[in-house]
Amino acid sequence: MFSDEDDVLFSDVELEDDTDYFIYVGELKTDGLNQFVKENLSRIYKRKFNYISIVPDVMESYPHKNILVINPLAGSLFAQTRKKFSCRMSPRDFAGVVSYSGTVLEMVRRLVKKQGRLYVHVFESLPELTFTRMPGVVLLGPSGQVAGMWNNKLYQLQMLKNTVPVIDYKVCSGVSELRGCIEQGLRDWPDGVFVSQPYSAAGTNSFIVQTPDDLEKRFPLPQSTYFISRFVPHEFDPTVLGVVGNEEDVFIAAIADQEIEGGNMFRGSTFPSVLPYREQLEIKEHTRMVGRILGRSGYRGIFGCDYIVNQSGEIFFVEVNARKQGTTMEMCCTLENLLPDDSPSLMELEYYAVTQNRLPPDKVEIKEAISDLSWRTYNFKVEREVMTRYFLPLEEDERELFRKVRKNGIEHKMIILEHVGHGCSVKPGTFLGRVVAVSRNREILDREIMHGRRLLEESITSTEQIHE
Repeated sequence: MFSDEDDVLFSDVELEDDTDYFIYVGELKTDGLNQFVKENLSRIYKRKFNYISIVPDVMESYPHKNILVINPLAGSLFAQTRKKFSCRMSPRDFAGVVSYSGTVLEMVRRLVKKQGRLYVHVFESLPELTFTRMPGVVLLGPSGQVAGMWNNKLYQLQMLKNTVPVIDYKVCSGVSELRGCIEQGLRDWPDGVFVSQPYSAAGTNSFIVQTPDDLEKRFPLPQSTYFISRFVPHEFDPTVLGVVGNEEDVFIAAIADQEIEGGNMFRGSTFPSVLPYREQLEIKEHTRMVGRILGRSGYRGIFGCDYIVNQSGEIFFVEVNARKQGTTMEMCCTLENLLPDDSPSLMELEYYAVTQNRLPPDKVEIKEAISDLSWRTYNFKVEREVMTRYFLPLEEDERELFRKVRKNGIEHKMIILEHVGHGCSVKPGTFLGRVVAVSRNREILDREIMHGRRLLEESITSTEQIHE
């Protein structure tokens, strides 16, 4: 149906006449959320809905039809070498190339003409996703301009310093001033200094300095605005997911414990949190207050907040994620299995927040401690270029995995998601795959995750070994 252009690496889009479609733009790791969006739109409009996923992921196979892959770097590498490469794109770069794709723009125009309205679901709202401002297109998420403002870490700290327990910080203009700030910081803060640029996520553009040598190893650094804060030794890294309906109405989904490697690199999460009940209540209320401030600025939709908790139980705010978080799919599956059957999903809550400036009145939050549903995730990201030896196929749908453990009596199970496939070069910083383990017994999760990590590790070999 749509034109074959050089910017599209792969497409199997085939549309049915009796179906309305929405578009998803983002990485494949959150593509599963579209199941909930599809069901919500079908229920509201009493029509058959399906979706087209526009992703940057280069893989051997995809979990469903109607996939469109855009990744200029992977395309350029293939043109040069005739080999398949898996490499990540920054969200901003991806949003930009999607918005300038002739194939995407033609598809958008045709769907708007056919349906009268085209919904666009995103992992992260970005100003670069300009096609969402075309007539007839409705973004199912916060405004890209508002989200971009809130994803600036300096803006967050300035706006929230009187609302949540923000760690002491200093702003440094450029690398030279940063060096002096860190030298003074190491004298004032004996546990170390956390360094970040205003825009950072999952460990990128941030690092920890505990000795002068730690800083020297980081040079050369880009000329930028930096901010430094006191590094707080801590036991827990809780994260909270919520939905902003308006400046008064904020839904809190649940708290999970993040797995952080190297002090600042996110690798996965575990639910339920092991934090004491009192600390969990306090963190939820901090997050609700943050959501209300987001709401006053015009933000509508899903967001997350990260915290740290030290050995004394003191809670410190780390950051707002003005977007969906990496474990949003697991949170959706958790609520689906723990709340009453007719409770609205997170995707339904976001739909009402964005389109009607409110949350549905029948929303239900988790109130009691959870004892018979646990899960853990692990994102396997390669730090060196590797080659995949074989494919680890998806055994079953993640949503069905949660249902089986919760309702069908299965004690525990692990699946590997989004494995890139065989014979593919995987560039550093790229996900090889994700491990998700679900169990009735939390103690089993570590074993299941280690098994999944081992399977992923065994599926690759280093490029140096290939050339020997």
